[in-house]
Amino acid sequence: MRRPALWGPTGRPPVLATPFLEEVSQHRPVTAPAWLRAAVVVAVRNSRLEDFHAMGGPLRTADIAAVTEAATQPLGTLLEQPGKPVARNDLADLDTAYPRAWACLSALSNLMEAPAGGEGTYTLPQAPQPELPGAEEMFTAQASSVQVIGDAQAVVASGTDPRFDQALVHLLRRVKSQPGFVVPLSALSRLSRNSTKQLRVLEFLLAHQATVVTTNYLLGPGIVGVRARPMVKPDSYDLRRSMKQTRGLGPAHTKLLKALRRDHL
Repeated sequence: MRRPALWGPTGRPPVLATPFLEEVSQHRPVTAPAWLRAAVVVAVRNSRLEDFHAMGGPLRTADIAAVTEAATQPLGTLLEQPGKPVARNDLADLDTAYPRAWACLSALSNLMEAPAGGEGTYTLPQAPQPELPGAEEMFTAQASSVQVIGDAQAVVASGTDPRFDQALVHLLRRVKSQPGFVVPLSALSRLSRNSTKQLRVLEFLLAHQATVVTTNYLLGPGIVGVRARPMVKPDSYDLRRSMKQTRGLGPAHTKLLKALRRDHL
């Protein structure tokens, strides 16, 4: 069975960890490589920990930080010295299942190797047009008070839930009806912390010519960008503030954010 592309065998940036690099600038241990801390997010943070976090139960943000910090060194050892292949690998074959999303994140991964940041282009693969999720995949989540831009909705749901809540379905329907739509997010984890679902949503957005702008990333059909380091810490509770910080961004990213501020802020 194919191993997940969390860590490249020759040092090539890991595609599945790339969406979470902008989240880990202050994660401990700060002496660990950012790529490793992002891999910990994929393998440890985006697990059942998220279910407890979403429920607002006994697991606090500080508890999650302690768990991920403790997991960093063992995961680093495992990635460098892997054991036997696992019987089931939920992260395998995502590159063929979601070719547009994979190509986009691969281009972003390559761009991340340059400390100066910047913008670059890539070729969007030809693939079947993805459809909206079926009724059996949808569910209604609790409303949230988190600030968002425009008429977007906000809900409280586990980020690892494979189903689609009403806010995400609303977004996908709007993107399908308005080619060229710009999707502002604090970070890509707002799409999902489930890597399969995250790539599925990104595949849908790119296939319908949507562009995603996060606090530090630009992901569009044929263009990617990343803020010059240091990155700005995403703030899901005040997206407007994050969208106003353009220092270190490329010209296309800056232009999109200025348009968003003009129309929605």
